[in-house]
Amino acid sequence: MSRNGSVDLELGDETYRFRLGIGDLESLQEETDVGAPEHLYRLFSSTDHTFRHTREIVRAGLIGGGMAVTEASRIARGLDDMPTVRVIATATLIMAAALEGAEDERLPASKGKDVPPMDNGKMPFLAFYASAAAMKLSVADVRSMSLWQFSAYLDGHNRANDPNAVDPLSANEEDALWNWISATPEGEASAPE
Repeated sequence: MSRNGSVDLELGDETYRFRLGIGDLESLQEETDVGAPEHLYRLFSSTDHTFRHTREIVRAGLIGGGMAVTEASRIARGLDDMPTVRVIATATLIMAAALEGAEDERLPASKGKDVPPMDNGKMPFLAFYASAAAMKLSVADVRSMSLWQFSAYLDGHNRANDPNAVDPLSANEEDALWNWISATPEGEASAPE
């Protein structure tokens, strides 16, 4: 996966660039009434997804990858003639690339409070725009970013404005802390499992 959320995939006899930036994910959510994480879950689990949604993921990914809307729509209409498994696999990879980001750079864990989930796994885009306003980013800048890019930008902004911020725990430190917390003190019975 890449930092900008793009992935090059074969579809039919051609290789295309697919990308779903924040603006593309927002448009996809408005079109399908389902959020990106929920789309990915449904594609992976083969439950409750529709071919219309799968087609829309591919179409939005082509547009986000730089293709003209008319050409992307033409290709999306042609998906009906392709093997369904291939189309679902392509949509799954497009969505995973949009949500995953760079494999070699783990982003810091969120320190914010948990927000209750929205229906159909929808993403609260208001939070993106509110954060962008605080960072003096334009709407166009935010909509063109991948989720990974936005998160990295936000982390950099926060660190620049709070130089005393503590680095988040590494995965090893999190594991060690959990092991220490969950260890049974000497002389006490362990909790039943």
